[in-house]
Amino acid sequence: MDKLQTKSEKQYYIPMEVNEASKEIFIANGYDLSTDAVWTKIGHRTVRAIMIPATKEQYLEYMRPLWREDKQAQRASKQEDKRKMLPVSLDQLYEDTEYEMSDGVDLEEDFIKREMLKELHAALDELEGIDRTIMKMFGDGATEKQIAEVVHLSQKGVNKRKKKVFVQLKTRLKDFE
Repeated sequence: MDKLQTKSEKQYYIPMEVNEASKEIFIANGYDLSTDAVWTKIGHRTVRAIMIPATKEQYLEYMRPLWREDKQAQRASKQEDKRKMLPVSLDQLYEDTEYEMSDGVDLEEDFIKREMLKELHAALDELEGIDRTIMKMFGDGATEKQIAEVVHLSQKGVNKRKKKVFVQLKTRLKDFE
């Protein structure tokens, strides 16, 4: 890069990760690992890499699968975080079993929980059919993509409807917080 680049002359680089197995290959091809290797991100990982000049088409072909894998990992991580936050599945909340009180538990707290569950059941019963299906499948651990295929919406459409239902439920149950 002897001269300044303008926007039309943008140079693309493919990051090739340097590891023990690849060191000899880079040295054999004339790269000096002490000066040519840089720290960069490949997907969500920070790695030491050699930046190989490439055309825009080569760069996009190489990076798209990495971006796709990274996005899938992010979505899976978000789904896992959401599952951890849910105390029970919707099926468990929807069962008509009585809430059991244990010894030493505050009766007022038990009463409030029982009333909150009744209100939650009522709110879920009032949902439109598609929203009820989305919430049931989400409670069963289905991904947004799987839900989208069943309800014939896009994944983003499922996400928007799910968020809207959560806002409705939170608003309706705000007195129980």
